[in-house]
Amino acid sequence: MNDYHNIKQNLLDFKNDYKQLKIINRKIPRNSNFFFNKVFKCLNSVSGFVKYNSSKQDLGELLNRIITKDIKCDPFYRLWLDDMSNLCKLFCKFIGDNKISFWLGTERGCKRYHVDMVPFRLLVTYAGQGTEVLPDHAANRNAFREGKSNKEILKSKSAVEYINKWDIAIFRGGEDGILHRTPDSALDSKSSILMRLDAPSFLDEIENINQVA
Repeated sequence: MNDYHNIKQNLLDFKNDYKQLKIINRKIPRNSNFFFNKVFKCLNSVSGFVKYNSSKQDLGELLNRIITKDIKCDPFYRLWLDDMSNLCKLFCKFIGDNKISFWLGTERGCKRYHVDMVPFRLLVTYAGQGTEVLPDHAANRNAFREGKSNKEILKSKSAVEYINKWDIAIFRGGEDGILHRTPDSALDSKSSILMRLDAPSFLDEIENINQVA
């Protein structure tokens, strides 16, 4: 279905330049809508560490908590699992670590334009509308830094872009990262399915905060 060698090269090219965002276009597999309509019924969110050497096993164990038996019997489930596993492995290679932080869910609530305060983040929207991206030339970065509303941050509505389903988006984070948000259509639960990959430190920090709390 996907040329993962080409994806790997695109990720390396992105790492070696200074762009904020790289989008790798992919074809949407047939029957994906029918399959994910079933997944919506049982998926809220799931997260955990996925290791390079056991990515498919790790993902299977995470999804076993929530995915029903009839979905696992669907041939598309194996295709989806393989895709997530391969992308997790590629992201491990990209960040130079043997594991990554994995999150998959339908609950997205980033209404305001923001930047990701992480070194890199990889996103794939498997169902529903993808992330809304605001290029710098159409953004008032001062309004963003001052905590103002989306209306004041947005300079040109026509410049807003949306990442297509199944396309791979990798962001460079930090204060100079590209502004983006959850599109209005995906703010309601059960309207999209998003996979998010981060460095392992991302989940480590969340777990440490929870332990302190």
